[in-house]
Parts: sequence; structure tokens; C-alpha cells
Amino acid sequence: MVYIWRFKKFPESATNPRYMRILLYLKVNGPKSSKELAKIFNLKPESMRRVLQHLRKLGLVEVVLIPRESLEYFNESGRNEA
Repeated sequence: MVYIWRFKKFPESATNPRYMRILLYLKVNGPKSSKELAKIFNLKPESMRRVLQHLRKLGLVEVVLIPRESLEYFNESGRNEA
């Protein structure tokens, strides 16, 4: 599965400038994966995941799961056709 992060809201009080840049980027550019965000902000993927999890706990971003395979990949017998 791929995790796609999207903007939910800005914080009510001041926060870390790095967090604000990430939030503003998501608001303007739409949902992105943590891997894409890590590359854009020149962070290690692990560091970006920690930042995003922190923002999620604060209610500032939300995550959407996108399956790698959709139902179109399976035939009626339930076997993968790809």
C-alpha cells in the first residue's frame, strides 16, 4: 500500500517553521507520498515519516491508503491476472 498525505488544517498557534513549510506545500500542491515529500524537502524518508506522523497526531494532516493493486487486477476466480 502507498500512503498519501494531505493537508487538513493549519495549527492554531505558532509551530516549527519546517512543519509550516510542509503544511503549506501540501495545501498548495495537493496530496503527496512521504517519499515524494522527503525528496522535495531534502530529508531522509524515515525523518519525513516521523514529521508526518507528528503532524497527523496534531490533526494537521491526514493519510489516505492507496492499494498497490485494485480489484481490476483480479479475475472472477480471485487469482491475480497481472
